[in-house]
Amino acid sequence: MTCFFRSDIKIKYFFLICFFFLSLSSAFAKRSAPPEVSPIIHNGYEYSADYCGGLFSGKGVVIIKNIKTGVIVRRITLYKNVYIPFMETDVQWVFIKSMELLDNNTIRIINEGNQIFDLNIKTRIVTRRLFGN
Repeated sequence: MTCFFRSDIKIKYFFLICFFFLSLSSAFAKRSAPPEVSPIIHNGYEYSADYCGGLFSGKGVVIIKNIKTGVIVRRITLYKNVYIPFMETDVQWVFIKSMELLDNNTIRIINEGNQIFDLNIKTRIVTRRLFGN
């Protein structure tokens, strides 16, 4: 009877130790949540930031939605990044961290790589700025 009791305790301790180490691995996650970027509402449209991750690459996108109808009018790609093979993809994601309306025609977008993009609202042309120009 004592032999059975000892093996039962060993199994319980084994599962307890496994649970402890598995919970530690989730506590040291490599990637934090994407930054909260407030959408910009201007002239009846909502401009919101998104990141579309695929199998081999990802891209930063601005989604333009008509406020009255709720229909997505357009998705404009700001940047693309190709993932490095054999490296975890979540550490290679580059999210948009801020958007602001500069004037009636331009939205300035900055991603986590500190790349600056200006989106012309009327022409929907994206220009990349070099460090604050």
